Amino acid sequence: MKSFGTITPSSNVMVERVTLAMTRDIPGVSPHFARFGFAGPSDTVVDDYHWPSMLGAAQLLADAHVDLICWNGSKGGELGFDRDRELCRRITEAHGVPAVTSVLALDALLRGAGIGRIAFVTPFGQQVNDKIVRGWSAAGYNSVADLGAGLTDNFSYSTMEAETLKAMARQVAESKPDAILYYCTNLPGAGLCAQMEAELGIPVLDSVSAGVWAALNALGLGSSLPGKWGRLLS
Repeated sequence: MKSFGTITPSSNVMVERVTLAMTRDIPGVSPHFARFGFAGPSDTVVDDYHWPSMLGAAQLLADAHVDLICWNGSKGGELGFDRDRELCRRITEAHGVPAVTSVLALDALLRGAGIGRIAFVTPFGQQVNDKIVRGWSAAGYNSVADLGAGLTDNFSYSTMEAETLKAMARQVAESKPDAILYYCTNLPGAGLCAQMEAELGIPVLDSVSAGVWAALNALGLGSSLPGKWGRLLS
């Protein structure tokens, strides 16, 4: 049995739902979760992780002797990818297990497919979207469109309707990106990726499912994922 632990904010409900759905039919894998306190408005510009919270959650997962730890959150896109690399380094140094993040997983999937022109669908306001675009631009990506729902409460992101998210993807697709990202790990976009790919003819990625893919791939189980989670994950 292989196991992985996932760090998630306390007001997030989508990470556990998607992780369990994606791993349900994969034999020999056991997902586990640890939360850190985060609720309410999340549009405040923050320049770094709260390291005690992040590393404290990693310690709780390490107590269960997991084989890998995943930070399934999208904040690293705003802070800069190096923050996620530093988080992975600190976790591995402290606990002797590999670590992955959702943002670095998205980066790996896009680079592996040779994709540089992207568009974002988010639940956020424009202030947060602008910071996301700057972070991804610094990593070499060309953001041709970004569309947010203007929400500010972290839990509220999980309540967005599927039809709204599909309509937003269609709107950013008009800018002709090479891929669309449902960007937020409390956004219910994972189950829409394959459907929107079939409609729009380009890859559609979701932050949560990318993080799960990274964990499974690092454990040697990535090839077990069916195509319903999106073409780049299978």
